[in-house]
Amino acid sequence: MAAHRIFCTKDTLSEVIRLRKERPYSTVLSTIEKLGNVYVECTSESELKGLAAQNPIINKLLKRVNRDIKAIKSMDSEIKNFRADDIYLMTPPASRPYVDYKHKMGLLVITSLTDMQMIDDLCYTHYRPYNLLTEAQKLRLQQHGEEYEDISSWKDVLDTTQVIPINAAIIIDNYIFHAFDRRKPSLYSLMKALVPKGLSIPFHLTIFVNNGKNDLKKEKMEQVIKEIHELKLGSEIKVSIVAHMSGEITHDRKILTNYHLITSGHGFGVIDNRGVHENAQGEVKSTFHNINLIPSYTSDKHIHSQVLDWMKEIYFHEKGYGLYAFEVGDDFDNRLLSE
Repeated sequence: MAAHRIFCTKDTLSEVIRLRKERPYSTVLSTIEKLGNVYVECTSESELKGLAAQNPIINKLLKRVNRDIKAIKSMDSEIKNFRADDIYLMTPPASRPYVDYKHKMGLLVITSLTDMQMIDDLCYTHYRPYNLLTEAQKLRLQQHGEEYEDISSWKDVLDTTQVIPINAAIIIDNYIFHAFDRRKPSLYSLMKALVPKGLSIPFHLTIFVNNGKNDLKKEKMEQVIKEIHELKLGSEIKVSIVAHMSGEITHDRKILTNYHLITSGHGFGVIDNRGVHENAQGEVKSTFHNINLIPSYTSDKHIHSQVLDWMKEIYFHEKGYGLYAFEVGDDFDNRLLSE
């Protein structure tokens, strides 16, 4: 179903509906309609049905075929048991205890009507195509008088479209550890750009790599884990590497975060200690990208969810099986892989 769980107070939902003809509220309502199992803070299901009887928009939400709308008694208890891609919509005074949750918890917690602009930004401004160019390719473009963006690190890519809020990531790249001693700048630049500063909970990172030829050894991967911890990133990090035998499933290189999908056609190891060594194209997109303009069942959230399902299949059913399949790293369950 590719649905977010969207939690909101009655007053907030009513205000979004009242202001629905204006942005950003039209974008928020479209996100709720197309991508949300909605949980409204009220006393009972009977009260929710009463609201629906009085409001045709809530009634429409209640009648969606593939989406739910339910009553919850307490926003506080729900936010304490969050899932990686949950959305919380609140306004003062109910939102006051949660104003720093976007930064401290890495969750999409909207705490005022003004704050709803963030969802609109995720839909329309969190899109960033990029080209990574070798020095030889840059020289050719210069000779032809063509313009290009001079990118030499993943920080250059991600700084212009910050993938926040974030508290977890999955990197899928069959070849990121090939010739790794030379390509460390790629992964470690990526880590420094992805992991935010000041999380009050550990950041979760899982890297999926193909080991069909048995060219990745546990000892080497354990050393990589150690080096990632030695980077002393801005928040505590828990990291693991999953070596698997399903290289055909992970052929497309992607990074999935709580609310973003990042691609790189030639992988995330194309930057080495001399800079970009292979031309590569990619893009950074929010899972809400253009949700006002496209059918819900073809959204980037659907792509995000489907890729996660493939990774869960590997993580829960292949890990530890097969001659060269293994996992190394910290003992934790990545929020994005929670079943």
